[in-house]
Amino acid sequence: MKQKKSLLAAAGLVLAVVVMLGVWYATRPAPQDGMKHITVEVCHGDGTTNTFTYDTDAEYLGELLREEGLIAGSESEFGLFVDTVDGEKADYAVNQSWWQLTCNGESAQTGADQAVIEDGGHYAWIYTIG
Repeated sequence: MKQKKSLLAAAGLVLAVVVMLGVWYATRPAPQDGMKHITVEVCHGDGTTNTFTYDTDAEYLGELLREEGLIAGSESEFGLFVDTVDGEKADYAVNQSWWQLTCNGESAQTGADQAVIEDGGHYAWIYTIG
């Protein structure tokens, strides 16, 4: 009886995950066709800020910023792990530093490779410790 309850609970959990993924997939932002104008702000570890503007027909932020040489990192099964932005490298193993991506003032819900570029969008890379 106990094993049957555990099996039912596991099946319910799997079903809930599948439903949540379906909702996310159906409601995620779709890439926009055509030329888009965006701003990318880089907030460095020393407190300085550099601002870049781009006119692009790229659909995803990672695609554009790698092509422009603004970001670099290593590929993983989850996409690009960004460790260098505007020439500054973050190394979590050394000082717990990492690059936070925001999209229009909100923490990004995806990595740069899946962040959809919106016309007029404002994206920021913030050097973060901890």
